[in-house]
Amino acid sequence: MIIGTAGHIDHGKTSLVRALTGVDTDRLKEEKARGITIDLGFAYLPLENSQTLGFIDVPGHER
Repeated sequence: MIIGTAGHIDHGKTSLVRALTGVDTDRLKEEKARGITIDLGFAYLPLENSQTLGFIDVPGHER
């Protein structure tokens, strides 16, 4: 199953994905410096039933 985030900038989309998966989807140097998601981020969460959840962290602003 693939799950995408949606919401305005600074509403906690990246923080939610990090809390659920332990993965920081902000990987670009500029994202870390500015504290915002600039490009799509991806994280995966393996489940006990051998399935995997995929998360797509979408920026909350226009490019």
